[in-house]
Amino acid sequence: MKHTIRYRLLLIILLTGINVSKLVAQDDIYQRYNIYRNPLMVFLNKFSWTLTTGYGNTSYNHDLEGVYFYQDQDQQFIFSNDPLELGPTIGGFRNWLNNPMLGDSVNNVDIFDVPFDHLPNPVNNPLLRNRAFLADTDTASISFKGVGNSIPITASLHYNYQDFRFGLGFMFERQYLKSLEPETFTSVLRSYQPDFKATSHTRFFGLLGYQFYEYWNHTLVAEVQVGSINMGKAFNDAAITKSLFTTIGISIEQHWSEYFRLVLKPSYEIKSYTINLPDGASVKHNYNTFFIQFGVSINIPEIPRSPMKSDHVQLKHVITDPKSGRLMEVRGQPIWRWQNPKVGQNHRKLWRYKWKNRRKLNPY
Repeated sequence: MKHTIRYRLLLIILLTGINVSKLVAQDDIYQRYNIYRNPLMVFLNKFSWTLTTGYGNTSYNHDLEGVYFYQDQDQQFIFSNDPLELGPTIGGFRNWLNNPMLGDSVNNVDIFDVPFDHLPNPVNNPLLRNRAFLADTDTASISFKGVGNSIPITASLHYNYQDFRFGLGFMFERQYLKSLEPETFTSVLRSYQPDFKATSHTRFFGLLGYQFYEYWNHTLVAEVQVGSINMGKAFNDAAITKSLFTTIGISIEQHWSEYFRLVLKPSYEIKSYTINLPDGASVKHNYNTFFIQFGVSINIPEIPRSPMKSDHVQLKHVITDPKSGRLMEVRGQPIWRWQNPKVGQNHRKLWRYKWKNRRKLNPY
């Protein structure tokens, strides 16, 4: 008899569990209670808008290969070393960083006749910087390196799917470039002076991200951006072959609410371009950039603010719309208001532990 009662109780529990599971799987609380939410706003809520600015540091560097390098007290130019035989006069192209233009021809007999690749490094004679000399970069390693500082402004839109992000973005970067310093033969070579001091870069890119860590109201998101760059009016697009850029970074986000986040984003961008000279020679320039940016990221709320001014409940809650009379889900605070991500309170610290209550006048 006892075993029969036990089996009957077990059967009732199992059947009840099955019914509850079906109810949970099939029933939608919004449909069940006819709670209204704007379907368009629910869809738009899945997208996040991010706006950031900060600082960029671009390192320009290259190795001159397959060209002759010429320098005198007035100019620095390069030209193809094919053919190897030189005529009584030589001429080449200046502005080989951004906009190659034909320089002034010079007499070959006036060129410094000491083999450049045999010069000690450094040469302790600053007068050599004003002497005319010619070097074949296939036998003498010549390279310059410089740094450009910039202010980037980035706007992006991405779609959130579970822990993944898919999006598009645009960046405007105002870059200021100083002279490029020689990395070899520093006592002989002068600094290379570009013919511009500032330029504006614009980028369009696709974005892929993955949220790999979350703690309380902080998240870490690995992001990869791939896109194209417009280098500005200072660069001659007709003479440049550009590559796509790839940016790898981490988005460190502090969630103030479900819809509002502060963002800190360090990243490193890899890119290069090639200057094509009219005589057939070319020079590849690497100009990778380290960015540190900060800003905000928001989602458009899928539910409106409560129409009742006295309603300051931070958690989502349901009220009766005073106009239509139907149930509607609302929020009582602006999206930038700080919230406890677990329970929706303003502060995690109790009043009794706050500085304002340091005299313990109110224990709560």
